[in-house]
Order: sequence, then structure tokens, then C-alpha cells
Amino acid sequence: MPVASSSRRKSARSRREPSSDKIEEDYPSQHAGNNDDVEGGDDEEEQPRRKVKKEKKARKRAQGDSESDNDPPAVEDDDEDNRIDIENFHDQPLDKKEGTKLSGIAQDWEMIRKQIHQGSFTLAKDVATSLADVLEGDNANQALSEVDDIMKTLIDIDHEMQSHEKALSWMHQQLMRGEPVEGAVELYEKEVKKRIDEFNDRTSRKKYGLNDQYVQFKQGIFEVQNLGENIPPINDFIPREEGDESDDEDDLEIGGVTQDFKCPITLTMLVNPLKSSTCGHAFSGDAIREYINRGPPSGKSCPAAGCSQKLTIAMLVADSSLEKRAKLAARRAQRNEDDSDVDDDEVIE
Repeated sequence: MPVASSSRRKSARSRREPSSDKIEEDYPSQHAGNNDDVEGGDDEEEQPRRKVKKEKKARKRAQGDSESDNDPPAVEDDDEDNRIDIENFHDQPLDKKEGTKLSGIAQDWEMIRKQIHQGSFTLAKDVATSLADVLEGDNANQALSEVDDIMKTLIDIDHEMQSHEKALSWMHQQLMRGEPVEGAVELYEKEVKKRIDEFNDRTSRKKYGLNDQYVQFKQGIFEVQNLGENIPPINDFIPREEGDESDDEDDLEIGGVTQDFKCPITLTMLVNPLKSSTCGHAFSGDAIREYINRGPPSGKSCPAAGCSQKLTIAMLVADSSLEKRAKLAARRAQRNEDDSDVDDDEVIE
């Protein structure tokens, strides 16, 4: 096998291996070039960031200068021309287009009033009848007097809310007739105040004696405390004041009726009572249903003595207040009977 000479090996090595000087010359230039590219990229990324930071600092300095300056900033003439002088800007007259809005607000007052006070009136009446059932003597009088004050306050608030409702309805009618309403806010406040003042100037009999809720309140107490007795006129519960008519006048004689808690059919205490929406007579639920179902579809005559009104199932309505009062009356009647039995036993002994 032939062997290469040393001179050939040297020449081949020289061809294969590049000069170390060349590598050293090229490497620094390439490395420097790469660094320039990287550094250049970093500078391009940092430049927007530095710019944003400078802008933020400039804005903060400007804001600090404006806050430290006591003089208000100058306002251009154009802005002053477009500005509204609130102090001299009066209420604009309402026209027919706003009438529907006023009607809607009046209905909102009515809805709120009914939702709040119907439940409050019912609660006050229930509390009063319960106190009348369990308390006696001075304790009953004091407790019922406090509930009476609450009931009157509820009526006062109810009338105040009605004043808002009626004032808005009155303004709505003005607009619907084509009459513009000038100074709407002042007119509204004036109408509300006028209605409240008129109510406050009335006597207690005229404020509360003609109110159905108060009449029911007083009658409920009397029924529990005086079972089976005739309910006197409402004027007997409200002292006469200056400005009231004579007690002999008939126009305020509300009351004077007897609440009978016995069913006209069973002749026993009402149980789950149902009241006729036409004549107002009440019956035990099961008894009146059976009575009507035995008749023709067109209905039967009311079974109450002296009443000829037609009755159908659809005309019957539940009366929770009557049911509570009937239960209280039955409980008080049972207590009176028990007390009577005790007295009889003592007499026998």
C-alpha cells in the first residue's frame, strides 16, 4: 500500500485547515455585528416606553401646576355662550305632551299608597281586636288608646299621599283641556299643601268618622268587648269638637248596627265564612255552598231573613277579617259561659 510522503501530508493539512488568523479576524467582526443588531433592537423597544413615561410625567407636572394655581382656568367665550344660567332658568311650561307622564306618576302614588296602607290598616285592626280580647280594664284602655293613635296616624299619612295623587291628576286634567301649566313645580307643591291643610283643619269626627277603615277599627273592638250588643254610631266613639254638627244630626250617624256572628243557615257561629258580594250577608262556607248547589244554575235567593237577592257560587267571597272576629267572638262567648257556670256552682254550694 503506497504511503504519502510528509510533504504531501503538509500540503493537504494546509489546504484543509483555514488560517487561525483569518478566523480571529472574522469572528470579532461577526460578533460585533450581532451585538449591534441586538442592541439596536433593544433600543427600538425601549424608545416607545421611555416616550410614554415622559408623557406621563409631563401630564402629572401639568396637573400639579393647575391644582396649585388658585386662579380658575380661563374659559373660552364660545363655552360661555353655550352655558345655561341655572339661577335664572325658570321652569318651562308644560303642555299636553307631558300630560300622560303626570297621569303615570299619579297612578304610581296610588299603587304605593294601596300597597303600603292596606296591609297596615289590616294589621292595626287585627292587633286592636286581639288586645280587646285578652285585656280588660285600664290595661285594655291604655293599649287600645295607643293603637288608636297609630290608626289615626296611618289615616293622616294615607290622606297626604292622596293629596300628591290628586294634585297630579288635577294638573293632568288641566293639560288635557289644552291649558298650559306654568311653574309646574310651584303649582304642584301649592296644590299638595292646600289639600293637606284642608284635611288638617277638619274636626276629628270629619277626619276619621267618615273613614271606612277607622269605622271598621272601632266596630271590631266593640264587637269583641260587647258580644251580641248593638254597635253604636261612630260618633259615640269620637268626642264632639267645635265645628261639629249636633249629635242629633243624622248625616254623621254611621253605625248603630248589630254584627251577628251566627250563620243564617246553621244558626251557629260562623265557620270559614263567605260573604255575598251583592247583599253583604255572611254564611258558614260549607253551609252556603250546599244551599246554592241544591238550586238551579241561575242561583237561589239569599237565605238571610228579608233578603231576596240572588246568590251564586261566583258571588261569594272570603272575608278573613270577619273570620278572625267570629273566632274571637266565639272564644269570648265560651269564656263568658264558663264564668257563668262557675258562678252557678258557687251559688249552689
